[in-house]
Amino acid sequence: MNQIARREFLKNSATLLAAGLFFPPTIASLARPVRHLGVQLYSVRGDMAKDPRGSLETIAQMGFKEVEAYGYSEGKMFGMSVPEFSNILKSNGLSMPSSHCNFTLSDYDTSKNDLSDRAKKAIDAAVEMGQQYIIFPWLKEEERPQTRSIVQLVNAAAEYAQKAGIRFGYHNHDFEFTSKGPDGRLLIEWLLHEIDPKMLSFEMDLYWVCHAQHNPLDWFRLYPGRWELCHCKDLANTPTRETIEVGDGVIDFPAIFNQSAQAGLKYYIIELEHYRSTPLDGIQRARQGFLDLRW
Repeated sequence: MNQIARREFLKNSATLLAAGLFFPPTIASLARPVRHLGVQLYSVRGDMAKDPRGSLETIAQMGFKEVEAYGYSEGKMFGMSVPEFSNILKSNGLSMPSSHCNFTLSDYDTSKNDLSDRAKKAIDAAVEMGQQYIIFPWLKEEERPQTRSIVQLVNAAAEYAQKAGIRFGYHNHDFEFTSKGPDGRLLIEWLLHEIDPKMLSFEMDLYWVCHAQHNPLDWFRLYPGRWELCHCKDLANTPTRETIEVGDGVIDFPAIFNQSAQAGLKYYIIELEHYRSTPLDGIQRARQGFLDLRW
């Protein structure tokens, strides 16, 4: 660099620095690490049922780069084949690190110690779509007391997923933090204790943990590194304590996210179950609320 060019560079750098606009890339990257931010498509389930292509296009236009799907059934996602759905995501610049897929106790054959073909196909489809995780999102109410059978099912699914090259995960609601097994342990403790951590990840739904009057930070401390994904929806300060957009409720997200390293959190996923406007408006507001957080 010649002397004139060097003087001009230093002059411009000083001006930018004085205005607070000059940040060396290495410092900026350390101050604000890359965070995976996605949206659970269940939040806009009505829109996805009517127009999945248009809904995904709108979601991409909002600035989302990742989605988490649900509803895989018999080789199809939202009525489309796996390759077709994958192509729509790709054409909109979207990736899908995880998806939700329902499993039931009937998916595990105790006599054969094996998963059902239906469950295996769902896991194989997740691998085909290039996912890092397949998430078990919901236990039927009548199955919840059968703690040991639940552990057998999750263990078998996690083993199959590991062999297929994908992580198996479990997503909580509030009942895992209130329902107890035969030895007095909470259902979430059974899953944390009885299944090899190398095979099972957890997607903590922060709203439902707080709804059950537990503190996510306590679980981060007790089981560090186990919570690789989370659902981000706020808890409204109302008598019904419904879901609300991030930043508009009572959950202290900065305090929680400041402990992301301890938790093992990598993926942050916006979700809504209740709406003050339209579902699409809601997830856009929730995304901005997340981005406005200081942590």
